[in-house]
Amino acid sequence: MSVHPWPGPGWDPLGDLDLITQEMTRLFEQLVGQGKPAEGTWTPPVDVSETAQEVRVQVELPGVSERSIRVEYAEGMLTIRADRPPDPALRRDQVQQLECRYGAFMRRLPFPFSVDRDRIGARYQGGVLEIRLPKRATATPREVPIEAA
Repeated sequence: MSVHPWPGPGWDPLGDLDLITQEMTRLFEQLVGQGKPAEGTWTPPVDVSETAQEVRVQVELPGVSERSIRVEYAEGMLTIRADRPPDPALRRDQVQQLECRYGAFMRRLPFPFSVDRDRIGARYQGGVLEIRLPKRATATPREVPIEAA
């Protein structure tokens, strides 16, 4: 079984709802002049690509410390967690416009095929987290002979 092909821009229905919520929050804050972020409401964009041998996941995490990133794979589910703290030098009374989101996030990506857990690798460079999940060799069906009683 393989990951379903990407149907087009923005096709993560729950992710789209989250993005709509983020944008509505930002617009409301701009309208009423608050200009402060809704903490914990950001979701980094994720790209998933697949070959016959592996699946590659890329997550944009600018401003996130490598030490705060946690990647876990269990029971067909990849979980990515991290925290992006606000700039400590930023004082709220000095803010003119604030569009960047801060706080913790968690993304869960299901994989409908068997992954070789021992060979999963991750690399963080230039604000992009790349995770490679090698597929296990698919088992070939074997006919089982029936013995006569």
